Amino acid sequence: MIDPLVGRAIATAFALLWLLAAWHKVSAGERFAATLGEYRLLPATWTRPVARLLPFIEAVLGLAWLTGLAPGWIASLTAGLLGAYALAIAINLGRGRVHIGCGCGLGAAPGDDPALSWWLVARNLALGAVALAATLPSSQRELGLIDGLTLVFALLACVALYSGASQLLRNGAAIASWRKSRD
Repeated sequence: MIDPLVGRAIATAFALLWLLAAWHKVSAGERFAATLGEYRLLPATWTRPVARLLPFIEAVLGLAWLTGLAPGWIASLTAGLLGAYALAIAINLGRGRVHIGCGCGLGAAPGDDPALSWWLVARNLALGAVALAATLPSSQRELGLIDGLTLVFALLACVALYSGASQLLRNGAAIASWRKSRD
């Protein structure tokens, strides 16, 4: 059993994550379509339609997390989409295609997405596990004013941690590329 505040924090964090991810993909539509094509997992004729569909799916998931309707389904769909992203990255890492961006650079300038890495696979799988944790039953405690403040600070902490981790991934990829150019 989890505290309802933890469930609300997970739901709000995923709502923000999906809505920002959708915005990132829409605001850099052509670049995202090119990145998706670089993965070489879809027939070329499917790349643009899927590049338009993914932000829509992410926005719907973000709004669904906010509404709290069918949380089990939303958590499962979230974990499934994150698992699919992890699988796509892992396939390309297995192919040795580490030079392409992930298409997931929240807070980064368009085209400044982190390069593919096993850390991105681990991040997506960990986020999927957190989404599934939201399906655990919660206690029947009423949320109060202090819980609201705690939620705000918890979300700020999540944003700071996610942004910091994303920056570390970008820095790690940059350092790795510098090292390869000197070897």
